[in-house]
Amino acid sequence: MRDLVKVLILGSALSLPAGAAAAKATVELHCGETSCQYTEEIGPSGTKSYEGFCDETGNIPVTADNSDLFCHKAKGLTCTVAVFLKYANPPYWSCTCTNWNPTQEAHPDIDVSCPSPN
Repeated sequence: MRDLVKVLILGSALSLPAGAAAAKATVELHCGETSCQYTEEIGPSGTKSYEGFCDETGNIPVTADNSDLFCHKAKGLTCTVAVFLKYANPPYWSCTCTNWNPTQEAHPDIDVSCPSPN
């Protein structure tokens, strides 16, 4: 029983760095214009989440109708459809891309569209 407890404690401790690394796989893309384009990098067999923020909108609230995020696929890469998190403060768009190639990095293009700050 004691050995089982040691294994469980050691296993829990070893999984902490992996969880911390996964948390760093989120990239915030801040756009202070009506349109911003980014080219990102995902390492071999890697996954990254992208969060698109509209920073300079004046008094215009950011909504799913006046903003957008588009994650372009590339060779060996899949991306989810962007989702708008309207209850976040501030609201933002999110998508996740996975590079299925175990030996080469991938470079997805990410587009962020924001309302014009009249």
